[in-house]
Amino acid sequence: MKRIHYKQLASTNSHIKEMLQSDSILPHFTVISTDYQTSGRGQRENRWESCEGANLLFSILLRPEELKATEAFAISRIVSVAIAKWLTAYIDNISIKWPNDIYCGDKKICGILIENSMMGSNINTSIVGVGININQTQFSSFIPNPTSLSLITGKSYVVEDELKGVLYEIEKQYNNYFCGFSEETNTLYHNMLYRLNIPSKYNIVNSSTSAMRTENATIVGVEPNGCLMLKHSDETVCSYAFKEVGFIL
Repeated sequence: MKRIHYKQLASTNSHIKEMLQSDSILPHFTVISTDYQTSGRGQRENRWESCEGANLLFSILLRPEELKATEAFAISRIVSVAIAKWLTAYIDNISIKWPNDIYCGDKKICGILIENSMMGSNINTSIVGVGININQTQFSSFIPNPTSLSLITGKSYVVEDELKGVLYEIEKQYNNYFCGFSEETNTLYHNMLYRLNIPSKYNIVNSSTSAMRTENATIVGVEPNGCLMLKHSDETVCSYAFKEVGFIL
């Protein structure tokens, strides 16, 4: 594992991309971390807010070159399971909100942004950006439902120590997956899904017309390609890609 830490970056994911431009053989499991991001990014082009020095902000370069492009969602499963398992050592009621946010109850404690590059039909590199709220106790009003380890436990933590712990768990889960234990990871991911088997309301977008409707449905699983499987009131099960379904919190 190669680790580099910075006091400030625009974005840890963007920094790894820049490093790859000058060093295309940057080693597998290179980790870039920072105390503060000026342009931190989340899913759906959202901004990731973090107070300086309070939280974990890092990106990992992975080279899962044996993984087919159609199997790319495996990286989401591996990383989200690893972080969820790591957090359960501190707090209860941890779940994975599809595709890979980590929740405590109905509040978000971790966001993950994965950017893949392809070579032929396989993945060449996977840049995994992670933000985990550790010591932050106040958030901007535009953040809908944030929480942190400190808010939940009432304790403060040494960020560097927590980084070592979560990186160890991610590397362990990654190695397990590619050493014959992929089904174990897949089962853990399924069992930890937020709202699994619980009827809830979702915004669903018609991929053909872009029209949106709101309806009750139940999460019953996630397909190998990462599509969310929802059971509707008429008992039909349909699969939805990331931008076709939204959680109503």
